[in-house]
Amino acid sequence: MKKYNSVTMKHLHILLFSVFLFFGGLFSSCEIKDEPVVVSTFTQEMLGEYLEKRPEQFSEFVKLLDTTKVMSLVKAYGKYTMFAPDNNAMLEFYALKGRTELSQFTLDTLKMIAYDHLIKNFEITTNKFIEGLMPYLTMSERYVETSARTDDGVYNYYINQESKLLSRNIVTSNGVIHVIDKVMMPSTLTLDQALAKDSAFTIFYDALVETGLVYKIIAVRDESYDPLKWKHLDQNYHQGSGSRDEIPDSRKFGFTAFVESDATYAAHGIHNLDDLKAYAAANVYHENSADASVTDPKDPRNSLYKFVGYHLANKKMIKNKLIDMYYTKHMLTNYDMYEYIETMNPFTLIEVRKEAKALGGRNFLNYIHDTGESVQIVESNKDNDALNGVYHEIDKILIYDLKTVTEMSAKRIRMDAAAFFPEFTNNNMRIEDLDQPLSWVYPPGYIERLTFSEGTYFSYSNAFGGYLDYQGDEIFLKGLYDFELETPCVPAGTYEIRFSYQPTGARGAAQLYWDGKPCGIPLDLRITANDPLIGWVLPGADPEDPNGFENDKMMRNRGYMKGPNTYFDHINKWYGGKIARNSTASLRRILGIYTFDKASTHKFTVKAIREGQFMLDFLEFVPIEVIENEDVE
Repeated sequence: MKKYNSVTMKHLHILLFSVFLFFGGLFSSCEIKDEPVVVSTFTQEMLGEYLEKRPEQFSEFVKLLDTTKVMSLVKAYGKYTMFAPDNNAMLEFYALKGRTELSQFTLDTLKMIAYDHLIKNFEITTNKFIEGLMPYLTMSERYVETSARTDDGVYNYYINQESKLLSRNIVTSNGVIHVIDKVMMPSTLTLDQALAKDSAFTIFYDALVETGLVYKIIAVRDESYDPLKWKHLDQNYHQGSGSRDEIPDSRKFGFTAFVESDATYAAHGIHNLDDLKAYAAANVYHENSADASVTDPKDPRNSLYKFVGYHLANKKMIKNKLIDMYYTKHMLTNYDMYEYIETMNPFTLIEVRKEAKALGGRNFLNYIHDTGESVQIVESNKDNDALNGVYHEIDKILIYDLKTVTEMSAKRIRMDAAAFFPEFTNNNMRIEDLDQPLSWVYPPGYIERLTFSEGTYFSYSNAFGGYLDYQGDEIFLKGLYDFELETPCVPAGTYEIRFSYQPTGARGAAQLYWDGKPCGIPLDLRITANDPLIGWVLPGADPEDPNGFENDKMMRNRGYMKGPNTYFDHINKWYGGKIARNSTASLRRILGIYTFDKASTHKFTVKAIREGQFMLDFLEFVPIEVIENEDVE
């Protein structure tokens, strides 16, 4: 294990902890902060009642809400954000569509308009606005873009660039209202159609068509999914912690494209599709050298196919959801954080690195430590929204080449469990750090990379300040569970693999398997870290081992590790507000050392041998050559 002098340690954890907690909120570069938030409060009125009592301003919109039955929703208890078009906005919309009144529209159209203007479960005042797409979906399942600009000396907020806020932050007993001057009309183009229409990316789009990958980004939703069929799964297992269980309302697909512009290609001598084919052939990494001779661009082994596929992911990720949304208040701001994204180039990853907030908090794709090279999203052309996806312009060529492979296979890869499953992102479940925990319960087949027995209760709990979890969220199971998940791909190499969890008295015991083989003896998840079987000692408690490194070695010999030094439970609900490394409630179990002769996905199987709870925070894959000098982050 790496040792640091107590004065010259890379991170002075104890001394800096309170400093970074205080200053952490000062570095959020995406927030709109140009003026203070002024709130108008009407807490004796429901959102719907507020609108009804002001017919001179909202009679047309109220008529729409009544017709679509949405009015009953916004008169009920809950949390909502409403973007309410005034009467002038509604009449202007009728004229734009060649109509004169509401009754001339179909009911389906009216429902979509109503849902376009309503966000459920969140009360969003303007202090939460950012420059770009906000990480909240409307009830029509679209993101909302917020921005601010000065018009003739007056500072104004805008929604989707066009709808100006006439009044804002009207707080009712069940939500927040922002009054807008124009009806919102999100694009109905799918991602492939949106890229086809954008003249800045013609070469990439030609390659998308040439490889046939254009047909892999057209799906919108699984029409066979019926949430009513699964309502019986909502058993409120989390009620004791104040959480509520929910069944997914839909099962949507989503995609992200990271795209170089024609101008960026030109700067690299690429002026047409043939040039791009030549560039890919010369630079794309092939694990199997025979793939380099495959000439059919629609074959996944082909260089151009791999190049284009590496720009695509099967998650809809606005820029905030690449990593910023998961950099919750749990994370100590003096550390970098990493997220890994699987691409449509089979068995490859993109690394997203979020620089420590104290250093600026920038995001990098595939940062190369030796040279400082990286790819970044172009801020002026990010979050181009489509019905089933989003695309971002990038400033340099993104490619899975030998340099990227070498970097990726020589570092610790820590993957939050939520990153395994695109369904969490595409259906807006993996969201912000909530003041109240929210748990999603899944029916069989909803998550493609997961299978579980009939008696298994499988759920995902959103980031919550009381959890001592990396990124604040966790996978949670209960009962006599039996499940198997497929991991994201891992580069070829020899790795020590670790599983992170929180031991508590309510947990059960389980046998863990990696690729079908048992990982040692069963794990009793009830045994806390300071039990003699594990031997945890608080770092600093032993004068002869001030940093806890000798204790780390002893724990490793028993197959365990302390939690990392990078996160804590920030509202001090159950775990004392401690950093994971300093808490007996955070452990990593070493599953073993495994050699993978090629990049591939793997199976992690868990079978209960004693009924109770089970939770999974993250898995990490550590090249054996890294272990000796590994930090405590």
